[in-house]
Amino acid sequence: MTMYNPPARIVPPMVAPIGIWGFIDDGLRGVADPSSGAWEFADRAAYFAVAIPTTTVARRLWWANGATVNASYNIDVGIYRDAGHKPGVKLVSAGSTAQGSASEVQFVNITDVTLAAGLYWLAITCSSTSATILRHASAVAAMPKGARFQENSALPLPATATPVQGTGVNVYLFGFATTASP
Repeated sequence: MTMYNPPARIVPPMVAPIGIWGFIDDGLRGVADPSSGAWEFADRAAYFAVAIPTTTVARRLWWANGATVNASYNIDVGIYRDAGHKPGVKLVSAGSTAQGSASEVQFVNITDVTLAAGLYWLAITCSSTSATILRHASAVAAMPKGARFQENSALPLPATATPVQGTGVNVYLFGFATTASP
């Protein structure tokens, strides 16, 4: 008799709202590849739920810059605890950071943060609607209710989120890395 050994739950090197730990993966199958698009509303934070299946360590935060960047456009990315199925207290953020090179993934080193298995919220905000970030546009139909929240006047990201149900339609490419370098 052979015992069933389930596969190990390994967290991938980059965690994002789109993917196996996010809540948006299945709804975006068959949708066009992500493209460069303008930020939706200056200083608006967008929060996306992710389920972490096992203890892991966040070592860097990242986002995918679009085709139009400028050192005067600032972005902040962070991780929040869950507070009753919406974002709560911030665990870590990049801080308001100037956008780097166009069409490249930009990483920000952080003090390592250990995340126990559970529900977390990834947050991203940007200072300008002229800045572009890679995203799936008009993906609202692919988002389950409660998978996205938002908050205005949120740059830098607040210590405690006061979000409302999201009305934005973009799903951005950003998240955290479990590795210290590529």
